[in-house]
Amino acid sequence: MEKSHFEQAKLWLEGAKYIADLSLEGKDKYAVAVSMAIHSIIKANDALTFKFMNITAKRHDDARRLFEDLIKKNFVKAEYTNYKNIIQDAITNKAKAEYRGAFFSKNDFENMERKAEKFLNMAEEIV
Repeated sequence: MEKSHFEQAKLWLEGAKYIADLSLEGKDKYAVAVSMAIHSIIKANDALTFKFMNITAKRHDDARRLFEDLIKKNFVKAEYTNYKNIIQDAITNKAKAEYRGAFFSKNDFENMERKAEKFLNMAEEIV
């Protein structure tokens, strides 16, 4: 099952890149692309928590705490401790992207894309 979560994480990120690369004008495509990159991070975290603790976050706000639990229990190396900030940034921006209609630029997307790729690379090593 963790493989399924991870495969979905990769698909969310590929979808985000596809949306961001569309020739559409306007602010909406980057908000959607950022949102999809965020889902990618959350699904990659689900892959990790499911693999080691047989659970996934019930609420997105639980994702950071569960990641911190993975580190405390030595399922994820301590060198990845700061990746909790990637999860927190994703969660913080999720509501802005999906519910509050905040503006996201191409640069905002590229920043979230880099974070998602970094998180997925870490998760792929472990899953």
